[in-house]
Amino acid sequence: MLTNIGWAGWPWGDKNMTTFVDASYMQTLNASGKPYMMPVSPWFYTNLPGYDKNWLWRGDDTWYQRWQQVWYLQPEFVEIISWNDFGESHYIGPLDNSSFDAFTVGQAPFNYAQDMPHDGWRDLLPFMIDTYKNGRHLITDERLVVWYRTSLAGDCSNGNTTGNTASQLQLEFTPEDVSQDRLFFTALLSDYANVKVMVDGYAHDGEWDFLAPRPLVTGAPGFYHGSIALTHLERAEVIMTRDDVDIFSVLGDKDVSAGNCVNGLTNWNAWVASGSGGELPQPVYPAFDLSEQT
Repeated sequence: MLTNIGWAGWPWGDKNMTTFVDASYMQTLNASGKPYMMPVSPWFYTNLPGYDKNWLWRGDDTWYQRWQQVWYLQPEFVEIISWNDFGESHYIGPLDNSSFDAFTVGQAPFNYAQDMPHDGWRDLLPFMIDTYKNGRHLITDERLVVWYRTSLAGDCSNGNTTGNTASQLQLEFTPEDVSQDRLFFTALLSDYANVKVMVDGYAHDGEWDFLAPRPLVTGAPGFYHGSIALTHLERAEVIMTRDDVDIFSVLGDKDVSAGNCVNGLTNWNAWVASGSGGELPQPVYPAFDLSEQT
């Protein structure tokens, strides 16, 4: 079952998210016959002094990695955090100017959700949910999601934001040590493809950090995920290629510069874009069901 309700406890240990807290909750609750609802979120940054909140948790690869954790832990419930909590930057719903009251009430130094869409993260959600519920997903079209911050960590003041928070009994870091200056991309592909990133007209070869599980062949259908170093740029285009032919791409037309700092502060929120290569002539399933993977 899938739910989408309020905020729940968060399984970050230090700078990286683990499943230790999930496992402890599952063990304790299941021992007494109670289900566990596992939280999944793509991002977290909040700067609301009126609520005594000013920290981030590592987002970066989270939307990809957290669903991997869901698939293998197989909790009874999954809670997506959130649809429209703009004040904590983990929204996946459309931007809504009428729902920005948190920035006023919370005395935010600026509106860090303004012009920072997250809609692209929803593009892969149906396939991620199908894998959780059914062990595999039918790939009907190839898709690509790209996200990055709009300034580098050293461009301006960190706003006294911390990475992690002592209010959750966590070891705190500087945000620069937690949130990476990288451009991230996740693709749903019918077979292996190379990734190329055009930055202001210059081509850079990308690499996949995670590949879809596959038999002893070059590639296989499924999810692929990677990133490259983020630099100042006016536009970036992430391109899928096979046999040296460009298949489809996603254009990141939001620039990365110190000019995007607001009141001298870094916006630690993410900007997200997505695109599709169109309907496949023949839909395909991943090479392996979850029950066949280790």
